[in-house]
Amino acid sequence: MKNALLFISGILLFSTHAFSQTSDQEAIKKVCFAETRAYLDFDYDTWASYHVQSADEQLAWNNPDGTYGAQTGWETISEGIKVWFKEAQKENIQLTTDHFNIVIQGDMAIAAYDSGHQNAAGKTTKVRDFKTLLRSNGQWKILAVQAFIDYNSGK
Repeated sequence: MKNALLFISGILLFSTHAFSQTSDQEAIKKVCFAETRAYLDFDYDTWASYHVQSADEQLAWNNPDGTYGAQTGWETISEGIKVWFKEAQKENIQLTTDHFNIVIQGDMAIAAYDSGHQNAAGKTTKVRDFKTLLRSNGQWKILAVQAFIDYNSGK
């Protein structure tokens, strides 16, 4: 009887941990998708709501000429995004995400995944995203984004 209770307790502990991982992974996927969707829609307030908004925030990306850009700190990133949303040409982009690899350690997680940005002409640009997230007040928020765009795709 004692062994049966230990066995059942072990199964309950494992299944609770497994369920927690699965629900956290799903929540992280939703945050990653929604944050990118808001970015593509030039919806600053929604986009910002998915971020930690701290001095530690990081953003890095590559450019078509082989160079890269990077910004550190929420104030710098926030202002840069506001300028981008004013200057860039908005397109109707269909977003897909797949091939997620999520590692969760306590209240920190890293998500690596592929996304596709299909324009109105049906051409898809491929992006490899890496996002570092923190759990804050029970919600996953983005601390860092690295986006690597395949500029040869979608042409």
